[in-house]
Parts: sequence; C-alpha cells; structure tokens
Amino acid sequence: MYLVVAVFNQHNLKDVLEDLFKNHIEGVTVSQVVGKGSYGIKEADQQCPDLVEKVKIEIVVSDEKNKAVAMECIRANCQDLGRGAGKMWWLNVGGVERIRTGEKDEEALTTQIDKKIKNIPLVMTTAIDTPCS
Repeated sequence: MYLVVAVFNQHNLKDVLEDLFKNHIEGVTVSQVVGKGSYGIKEADQQCPDLVEKVKIEIVVSDEKNKAVAMECIRANCQDLGRGAGKMWWLNVGGVERIRTGEKDEEALTTQIDKKIKNIPLVMTTAIDTPCS
C-alpha cells in the first residue's frame, strides 16, 4: 500500500479529482496549503519569500498499479512547462483500518460501490430545523 501526496496549483484541483474518480480512485483528502518551492532567493536580500497558495492531496492506494494510475491522473492535469506546477511523492503505508467497520488494509480501501453496500442516509436536525417554544 502507498500514500501518494501531491502539492499543486489550486486551479487544477477539479480536473485532478474528476480524473481520479473516473479511474475509480476515491478516498482523497484535500488541504489548502501555502509554501515556497524552488523559486530562487538571493541570500543578500534577507527578505521573507512570497508564499504561494496551493492544494495538497493525499491518497492511500492498495498497490503499485493504483499508485501509477493516481500519479498519472495528477501528472496529466498539472504538468506544464512553467515554474510552480507542484510536486508529488509517495510513501509505503504499513497498514490501514476503516474506523466504521474495522476492515483492514486492502479491504479498507475498497469503495462501497465495489462491495455493493448501500449508503445509510444520515438524518440530522438542528435548532434551525426544529422550532423552539
């Protein structure tokens, strides 16, 4: 199992997510981040570099094949010849557990659609929904 992490421009996020879901890769965590990549800084300036807003996605996949598919989805939608397109990397994952069901490892990474498990609708009421006396 692998954790694929990528940091890239925000305007590419929608296309990346659509491509991932089209390739049946789900379970994506998205975070707003700021950072400075390899833009050069002159030591003599001694000024704080401008930080650029990006998004970071994290995806746990079950095998080498899914890792390659996830990385290609990111690469195909983010790669350009300009600076600041982003970075991606991967790490080995020792184990995964789905909190709701206790499933572990590959079983925890399969989707409900794969298992033909129906979604249970969650009904919540708030103070706005219920009038007070």
